[in-house]
Amino acid sequence: MAELKLTPEQTEAIFSTGQNILVSASAGSGKTFVMANRIVEKVRQGIDIDCLFISTFTKKAAAELKIRLERDLKNARNSTNEPDEKRRFTLALQKLSNADIGTMDSFTQKLVRQHFNRINIDPNFRILADKAESDLIKQDIFDQLVEEYLANDKVNTDGLSSSEFKKLIKNFSKDRNITGFQEMVYSVYNFMTATENPLGWLNNEYLTGFKKFQKFNDTPQSNPFDVLQNWNELFELLETSLTNGVLSGAGSVNNANAILDSKDEIISTLTNRDFSAYKTLFLQLKIDFRFGKKSSDEILQAQREEFKGIKSELVGTKSSPGAIWQFYDQIKHTDIIEKYQPYAFEIVISLQKFMKTFYEKYLDRKIQENAFDYSDIAHFAIQILEENPDIRADLQAHYHEIMIDEYQDTSHTQERMLILLSNGHNLFMVGDIKQSIYGFRLADPGLFLEKYKTYDDEENPNQLIRLKENFRSRGEVLNFTNDVFKHLMNEEIGEMTYGKEEKLIQGNTTDYPVEIDTNFYPELLLYDETQNEGEGEEEVEDETQVQISNGEIKVAAQRIQQLIQSGVAPKEIAILVRSKSYNNKIENILNSYGIPVVLDEGRVDFLKSMEVLVMLDVLRAIDNPLYDISIVSMLRSPLFKFNEDELTRISLQAGNDTRYWEKINLSLSEQGLKQELIGQELKSKLEKFNHKFTGWRKLVNKISIHELLWKIYVETYYFDYVGALPNGEMRQANLQALSVRAESYESSGFKGLFKFIRLIDKFMEQNNDLAAVNIKLPQNAVRVMTFHKSKGLEFDYVFLMNLQSRFNERDLRENGIMTRENGIGIRYVADLKNEPEVSTDFPYVLVKMETFPYLVNQEKKKRANLSEEMRVLYVAFTRAKKKLFMIGKIKDSKDKSFFDQYNDSVLVQNILTDKYRANASGFQNWILALSNATKLSMNLHIYSKKDLEFADNDFHEPLVFKNLLKSSEEYDGLMESSDQIQKAYSIMNYQYPNQAATELSSIQTPSQVKKRSYEKKLELGDVQPVGEYIRAKKFTFSDLKPQKVSATEIGSATHSLMQLADFSQPNKEKFEQILNSMPVDELIKKQINITKILTLFETEFGQFLIDNVENTVKEAPFSMLKTDSIANEQYIVRGICDGYVKIDKKIVLFDYKTDHFSRTNQINEIKERYQVQMDLYAEALLDAFKNVNKVDKYLILLGGPGKVKVEKLN
Repeated sequence: MAELKLTPEQTEAIFSTGQNILVSASAGSGKTFVMANRIVEKVRQGIDIDCLFISTFTKKAAAELKIRLERDLKNARNSTNEPDEKRRFTLALQKLSNADIGTMDSFTQKLVRQHFNRINIDPNFRILADKAESDLIKQDIFDQLVEEYLANDKVNTDGLSSSEFKKLIKNFSKDRNITGFQEMVYSVYNFMTATENPLGWLNNEYLTGFKKFQKFNDTPQSNPFDVLQNWNELFELLETSLTNGVLSGAGSVNNANAILDSKDEIISTLTNRDFSAYKTLFLQLKIDFRFGKKSSDEILQAQREEFKGIKSELVGTKSSPGAIWQFYDQIKHTDIIEKYQPYAFEIVISLQKFMKTFYEKYLDRKIQENAFDYSDIAHFAIQILEENPDIRADLQAHYHEIMIDEYQDTSHTQERMLILLSNGHNLFMVGDIKQSIYGFRLADPGLFLEKYKTYDDEENPNQLIRLKENFRSRGEVLNFTNDVFKHLMNEEIGEMTYGKEEKLIQGNTTDYPVEIDTNFYPELLLYDETQNEGEGEEEVEDETQVQISNGEIKVAAQRIQQLIQSGVAPKEIAILVRSKSYNNKIENILNSYGIPVVLDEGRVDFLKSMEVLVMLDVLRAIDNPLYDISIVSMLRSPLFKFNEDELTRISLQAGNDTRYWEKINLSLSEQGLKQELIGQELKSKLEKFNHKFTGWRKLVNKISIHELLWKIYVETYYFDYVGALPNGEMRQANLQALSVRAESYESSGFKGLFKFIRLIDKFMEQNNDLAAVNIKLPQNAVRVMTFHKSKGLEFDYVFLMNLQSRFNERDLRENGIMTRENGIGIRYVADLKNEPEVSTDFPYVLVKMETFPYLVNQEKKKRANLSEEMRVLYVAFTRAKKKLFMIGKIKDSKDKSFFDQYNDSVLVQNILTDKYRANASGFQNWILALSNATKLSMNLHIYSKKDLEFADNDFHEPLVFKNLLKSSEEYDGLMESSDQIQKAYSIMNYQYPNQAATELSSIQTPSQVKKRSYEKKLELGDVQPVGEYIRAKKFTFSDLKPQKVSATEIGSATHSLMQLADFSQPNKEKFEQILNSMPVDELIKKQINITKILTLFETEFGQFLIDNVENTVKEAPFSMLKTDSIANEQYIVRGICDGYVKIDKKIVLFDYKTDHFSRTNQINEIKERYQVQMDLYAEALLDAFKNVNKVDKYLILLGGPGKVKVEKLN
């Protein structure tokens, strides 16, 4: 970047004074340069640096500003000849380290510690910086309150009775699980604490929406202005279409005339807000008309294309309704919602009472612990300044200027602090509304936006300064960014217009030429999944699937490799992602290309890392040795190294209803059922384990968990062991982090191993993770970070990954949505059994309906979210200095072409229509719609799997494979020419006299036993049935071609899906959620046909499973002794049956099979193939349950055409 010289706007920002100043600093415009120079000038003018309040967004930014100021103050001192100025700069340098330059959090902590006596708290408080710790305290308070409310039948002190509380829980939770209610409480709490006065908001604004919006006609959505405008546009469109004859067919003409005949009635019902009459009229009309095919008349054809776009916007389709249909959908059930609004209000009042108690109890607990959240300290600081005019006056007199960096990300709590510190005309605020991306932290860009609009008024005494010149990026990056956002942003969606005042201007003409070079155009790189061989034949991947595919990452990896080979340093390249969920996959694939990678936010699997999972199982076993899974996992782990054979021998010492811990004790006391299986060596191994394990259990109540962990690490040498594994340093850091978590947990006043395990399990249940310990990372490496993390950084080359990822709309579907202005809106669970007129729309009795405040808040939130998504994209674009790469994928193979989806994307008043702005699912939709509607200065490339394979061969030419022989026959010939190899070959082919016995595994699965039996039935001649450890008699080469997904992999994934699925309410959405969460390759997931699987539950057997969920056991393991008739040896059969249902003295056994069959006569072959295996399962069940006298056996066949078939076996 060239050395910055002052522009007129920068000069104005540095030297202006005497009023509040808002500096709107576009990306790369040198705002830090401006702020540092303004501070230096203040010092030059005689202002003590102590008298400047300088707030930064992060501690890192504060540290960097201090370093920069130290340099600039020294330079200013050295360059002046004025003695007074030298003295001022020297004094400023001396005071710099203690100056008020830091985050708002650091200032509020300092203020509260100085004036702790005014609010009666201990000044030695600590901050609950660790979310896990604060969540633990919060959880404890929540559990206590729930228990108190449920136990008390009377009205509680806050006026909430037990019966009201139960209704409250029922509205937000399912069955006996109160997680939904807990999430609602935490959501309201988080919103409250982001306001400047939490209890004030709860007592006042909280109920605003329910007071304002008691009927639909009270809501902004009922305003007919927009829909009337839409209708008038449709009337005009139809009139013109009829006149010009562009409608296709008599049906379209008749429908258009009927709509125009009803024009006056439509306008009348909407103007008078008679929505009941409007709904009746709307359903009578057929709003369906089509335009003719392509015409040779260019003018007529252009008109048709324009009309199609307008129709799409106004009417749309069933799957993508336009504005007129959307309005009908919105008012469809308003009468019912209105009827139940008072009942919803009762729920909201109950929640308000609970929240007040919860807030106060939680704060009391934190006062007791003398440990507070950042928000608590901020509220204490506001309380001090509001309640003590003397302190406030002293600070206002002390600070010459209040300077705020990143003002666009200010919250209302911080804004209140700034107002209290300011004298009313000394605020200097720097930021960029287009980079406000922290709405999820409840920062409010509206604070910046309101000043941005009003300060520009000539009559306003305050001043707005715009820094538009970008000194960071090439013109190609800036032009592309301008082209996208001038057509994407306006005040309706985007919260501002991206006009000429917001446009980025190239400021660095020294490093980058003004002339455009198309080689530096941004590139849109799409990976086409639909062209993958063998894919797409089953079910098309669901639209909500947003996983980053291997192909996308390989596209990026190959382009990065090209850049590195051309001389670009890896550290000048960044990969930006929406979330860090796929960091591990990105790191692994880039490493396979030899590309060094740094994950700025670490790997995301701390709690799922092998070494941490092992230790968590050890702790669970110590806490409760009757927990079989943990005991067996611990024994199998590297700590004790019991193998499967040893574990099975121990397991056979008692029946299946006996705990494994008891079986260990039976083995040690020589009282087991099969004691002959416990040899001296195994018993000695068990004694050593028992000595260590019982010793640890005795220490639980004597030493801390932190000390216990380190005792285990040292005694078992586990810490050293993981250090010797690949990524050993990271693994050891993870073990250290676990012990630190334990220490933090106990320092918070919590005691007990059980509660600590419960805390960790809670995190894992919610798919949360704990931050891993950072270790030293390579400097010259490609950096991978989230879009948010990249803010404020710059790189020569930037890759935006997963462009097709869907926007996160989860907060639009929560049980409650809050806004500052309207308070809370909730979804109310209504019982509609007495509402027969809506039974066709609501087939179930209980319906979760959106209240009117919810609908208002939801629409407001949706627009705010979309606006923030635009700003996130702007931030990502503007990180690139030289070139921008956008990586997405084509994942739909629909009847029409992928790009045809965007053919009707047009600009209206130079802005992309709402269909593609408001209804877009992700960034890729915006970019592709804009590329159709207008010319974007970018290059588009589409990659198939074959393209990547070809490029891989080009990049990674495996020279070592060039001389490989083509077949194993050639290899045989080569072997015969070598005496040494011939000798080795004869050794490999040596046959033992008792081959069957040597090849018989001591442990076999039912599948292996089934295979042995089936091979006999097929009369395989001299081929002997063998176990799983067979030596190959001939060397073969691995297939070096890309592997297709195997039937075994698909079958395994299908079994896992069925194991995890909830049979009580089987539906597509739940099954897809489970499948998406499974750690399975995408290629495998795409081969699993969920729609087909769900046909199981249409069968009589499927209904049986639904009706008997509570009696169903899935993935049931078993072990049993069998004798091999050929080898005359005993062996252990271990297996897992997919499931069984136990009803009284009968068991219904079932197993899923994914074997392919295309004809019904093949079913008998499959049944015969698995008869032995199912007989073994049945035998094991009869042995385990002595009171069971019958086992029915069923195969669930998933591999045939059409629906799932269920077949009963003999």
